[in-house]
Amino acid sequence: MYSQIKLDQLTAGSIYKITFLGLAFSLMPLCLVFGVFAVFGFNTIIWNGQPVHGLSGLLLSPIIAAIIASLLGGFVGTACVAGLWLHSKFRPLTLSGKNISHDQQSVS
Repeated sequence: MYSQIKLDQLTAGSIYKITFLGLAFSLMPLCLVFGVFAVFGFNTIIWNGQPVHGLSGLLLSPIIAAIIASLLGGFVGTACVAGLWLHSKFRPLTLSGKNISHDQQSVS
């Protein structure tokens, strides 16, 4: 069951965290697939303008995913912080989410 909460503002750290986690968990599997292709000789992993093949390509793929997620996360997160700050000047933000049951909660 979903419930709604109204917020005046989200913290910048929360916005960056959501943005980075979303990008990291979507780009990591994609880059790992590209790394597997690099093991078989495809030019899917490129470092310093040169294709990387074999086990090196597979090991380099998560590093490339982390770099891309960090760069995009910084840019997109900053744009979201600015846009949501502007939105908060006019009206509150309403979010929907699923409640965590008490036995599933963990300390964060």
